[in-house]
This record gives sequence, structure tokens and C-alpha cells, in this order.
Amino acid sequence: MADPVTSGIKSIYTGRDGLKKTQVYTATKITPTTLPSGNKTYKVEIVQYDNRKGEGGRVIGTKNGNKISWNDNASNEIKKDEKVINRINKESRHQASTIENQLATTSADKSAFNKANGNGNKGNEADNNQDPPKMSNLNSAASTLNAGAGKAAAGTREKNFTAKGKPLVFPQSLRRGGDGQDFLKFDMLKYEPRDFDDKSFSFKKRSNPNTRTIGTVILPIPGGIQDGQNVGYGDSRMTPLDMAKANIALSAVEEGLGAGVAAAGDAAQTLAAGMGDNKKALAAVIAGMAAGAGDLLTRTTGAVANPNMELLFNGPSLRTFSFQFLLAPRSQKEAKDVIKIIRFFKQGMSPIRTKSRLFLKSPHTFQLSYRNSKGDDHKYLNKFKECALSTFGVNYTPNGNYSTYEDGVMTAYQMTMTYRELNPIYNDDYGNSGPLPAEIGF
Repeated sequence: MADPVTSGIKSIYTGRDGLKKTQVYTATKITPTTLPSGNKTYKVEIVQYDNRKGEGGRVIGTKNGNKISWNDNASNEIKKDEKVINRINKESRHQASTIENQLATTSADKSAFNKANGNGNKGNEADNNQDPPKMSNLNSAASTLNAGAGKAAAGTREKNFTAKGKPLVFPQSLRRGGDGQDFLKFDMLKYEPRDFDDKSFSFKKRSNPNTRTIGTVILPIPGGIQDGQNVGYGDSRMTPLDMAKANIALSAVEEGLGAGVAAAGDAAQTLAAGMGDNKKALAAVIAGMAAGAGDLLTRTTGAVANPNMELLFNGPSLRTFSFQFLLAPRSQKEAKDVIKIIRFFKQGMSPIRTKSRLFLKSPHTFQLSYRNSKGDDHKYLNKFKECALSTFGVNYTPNGNYSTYEDGVMTAYQMTMTYRELNPIYNDDYGNSGPLPAEIGF
């Protein structure tokens, strides 16, 4: 008998029509047994906990297909409520699907596994639940959709882009340490979507990149490095009539329709007073607005309402970075590392298909950093936010001739890549601790 595997914990509400009376926390525990024939059987048990943390776990029943045999640990609240039993049974099938790949690898194993869990007609897809998802808010919708995207298709590399966590370095003679040289570090990160914060109506920050690193490449700092920040500005116009209309609208929203009507009367009097003897001009403006002929004032008087023109901020822009590297290996080992480096970027930037082929998941992302000879962040070059690798190109004959070593590796490769930051640069990214520091920052 092999070690059992227990799924994650799910809360289930008891009570009529799912009304929130009591919350029951359950998980599914599955124990495989290998028969003399080599085939496997599976014991499926329902585990109940006192809370979401997994405290007080005890087995309350054993499954045989879709039938659950309850023991004395199961409360009458569960055993005598068919709706609760159905909910637990349904959730158990889903929980089992999340750990299936840990326990069943062959077709025969999967068949036995699904039969034990009451999924005898289930295919090999990770989750075939066709019930429509229930989404109460944007956060739950995101969680549901992210879970529904499914596992990545076979052949997808989601970790181990570099062996045993060691970086791929070119050239091999690149010195790092006290007497080394500056370098550019590329950390590949497992992509993480941003959760919606329904309190601030914004999106939360992604988790620390260090916890999502799945591979690293280190290269010399190339020539021509630069960065540029851009923010958008545009012309804005607001005539006195526009201001009056805005004031009327705000009054109506904040204080009610009556206040809006009063504001409209006040605005008319103010404008009329300001026009003095030119009330005919005011009449032309209002008539033009009513008729949809905004230039009636100009046609009749040759004048225009003061536009109060001003340049106003529209929003930030995302930064783009481009790099070019010439990789000319000088040994067989270095040549293999060059090939791995190219593969590292090409596979890392590729979108991820799910098993079902219904969805495409975002490619892995990258954290770039200039490092000094000691391996610390370079204070006198720009920092980077998390980036997406948007373009990647390889020139296999950068010297103008087709040339290979004896094993077929090209004598030189030229990589060209373009990155785009996932988020704009904000003032607070630079910090405000003490006097202005003598370093570039972002």
C-alpha cells in the first residue's frame, strides 16, 4: 500500500437550498494499492475538518463509486440530508480530479481511479464538470476562470529551465564576484495574474518575483543600452457654457434634481450678467446648442466662446527595451550553453496551451536587472519592472556566411529581443526615504 494523498479543503454549506446555516469543511483522501498483477486499486475516503486550516481532521465516510458509507464520525446533519450528501459527493469527484495525476499514470490506473470516485464515464481530461460556474463578484469570477483554464498541455515546460537552479552563463569566462565584470541578468518568472481588489477597485500587486523564478540566464551588458519614459498629454477645452453644464450635472447628482434645476437657473443668470449688452450672443450660443449648430455664434458674430484651453495629463505609457547579443561559442560546452540560452527564451515566451485546447494561458514573464561586478543591483543604470518578451529573433549567420563546427553548431548566433514592462512607472516606485539619492532608480 502506497502513501495516501489528500486533496485541498473545500467548504460546503448545509441547509435548505444551500442557505448559509452551517459550513462543513471536507477533503478527499485517496490511498492506492498495487495488486500482484501490477494494476492498482484505490480507497477513497471523505475527511472532515473543524475549519479551513485543516484542524481536527477525521474520516467520516468511505466512497464506493457514487455511494458513500458513513461512519460514526459523520453527523446526522450530513447523513440525513440528501442535498448535502450530493454536494459532498460532487465536490469529492472534483477534489479527486485535482490529485489524479499524482496517483494514476497509465490508462488502466486512470480507469480504476475514476471508477472508485464515481467517474466511470469520465475521459482523461483533468476536470469534465459541466455545471455552470457560479461567480458572485469579479474576484470569484477570476478565480473560477483561472481554475477552469485547466492544466497545461503535455510537453509544457513550467519549471527547470536551468539545471538545478544554476544559471546559464555566456561566455563561460564571464567573471562574477569581487574582481568580476558587470552583467545583465534575465530571471524567467512563472506568470501570475493580478487579483482584483474590490475595496479599492484596483488590482493588487503580483507576488515577489523571487518566489516565481523558474530559470536564469546571465549575459554581458551589450552596447547601446538606454531607457525612456513617456507620459501622455492632450489638449483640453472647456467653455463657460461647458462649465455651467458640469456644475448643473454635479448639483443634480450630489443634491438631487431640484438642486440641478436651481443650479441651471443660477448659471443662466450669471452668464446673462456676464454677457452684459451681448445677450443676443448668449441667445445665439444657446440656440446653436439646441439646434445642434455649435458654430452659430461664430457665423453671426465672428466670435467664439473662450475655450480655456489647457494641456492636461492623459495617462502613462509602458516602457520598451531592446537588446542585441552576438554569441560566438569557443568550445563544445559553451556551444551547448548557447543553444540552451536560445531555447530558454524561445520556449519561455511561447503561449501555453491547456489540455483541452480551449484556452491559451499567458507565457512566462521576465525580470531583468543590471548587476555590478559584485552581483548587486547597478545603481547607475535603470531598474526594470516585470517584463514580457514580445519579440525574439535569431540570426544564424550573423557574419554573412554559413559556418558550423564539426558537430553542426553554428560558429556564431545573433539574438535580438524586445521586452515590454507589464506596468507603468509611478512616482512612488522611486521612493521617498531621505534626500534624493545618487542613483538612477527606474
